[in-house]
Amino acid sequence: MPPAARAYFGIAFAWTWTLWWTAAATGRSVAEPVGAMLYMAGGLGPLLGAAWLVLRSDRGYRRDFLRRVWDPRRIAAPWWWALVAVAAGPAVLGATVAAVAGAAAALPAYGVGAVGGAIAVALLAGFAEEPGWRGVAADAWQRRTLPAEAAIGIGAIWALWHLPLAFIDGSYYHALGFGSLAFWLTLLALVELGVLYLWLANGSGGSILIAILAHAGFNVAASLAPRSATGDVTAFVAITVATVVVVAATRGRLRDPAAR
Repeated sequence: MPPAARAYFGIAFAWTWTLWWTAAATGRSVAEPVGAMLYMAGGLGPLLGAAWLVLRSDRGYRRDFLRRVWDPRRIAAPWWWALVAVAAGPAVLGATVAAVAGAAAALPAYGVGAVGGAIAVALLAGFAEEPGWRGVAADAWQRRTLPAEAAIGIGAIWALWHLPLAFIDGSYYHALGFGSLAFWLTLLALVELGVLYLWLANGSGGSILIAILAHAGFNVAASLAPRSATGDVTAFVAITVATVVVVAATRGRLRDPAAR
C-alpha cells in the first residue's frame, strides 16, 4: 500500500472511529442530538483525510483535483448513462423482480420532506466520502498496481470503516444486525460498488464528481425503492454480476489508460 494511501486511511479512521466508537460505547442513538452530532461529524473523516493530502500536494494536483470534484464537463455522455445504471439499476431491478414474484415489500415514505431529506443526506455522504476513497486513495494506489486490485483493496477498507455503525442505534447498519447475512452481504456489496465507482471515475477522465453522484444516487435509490428480501438479494446479484463483467471486460484496468 502506498504511503499516501496509508496516511489517508490513518486520518479517516482515526477521526471517524474516535467519534463513532464513542457514540457506540456511550449508547448514543442517531435519533438524539449528541448521537446525531457524533454520527454526522464522524462521517467527515474521509473528507478530512483527503483535504490533508491535497493541501500537501503541489499546486497542479490541487487545481486538477478540485476540478475533478465539481466539473461535470469531464463526464462524456455515455458515462452519464453508466452512472444511472450503477446508481439506480440494482434497486430498480430488485423492486421489479420482487413485485413480479409477489414478495411483500416495505414501502418508504414518499412525501416531499422524506424524499428531499433522502437526497440531501445522500449527497452529503457522497461528498464527504468519495474525494477520499475514489479520489486521493485511488490516485495513490492505482499508480502501484492494477486498478481493479486497488479498487478491491480500497473497497474492503471502506467496508471496514463502516463497522462502528453496526453498534450505533438508529443507523442503517445497526438495523441490519451485526453478523447477520444481510450485514455481511452489505459489506461485500460495498467492496463491489467500490470497483464500479472507480470504473466510472476512470472512464470519465478521472472525475470524482461522478463517484459522488453514483454514491448519492445509489443511496437515494435504495432509500426510496420498495424493500424486500427478494429485492435485496436480486440487487446484490446485479451488483456482483456488474462488477465481474466490468473487471473482465477491462482486464482489471477499469478504463484507466495509465494502467499496466
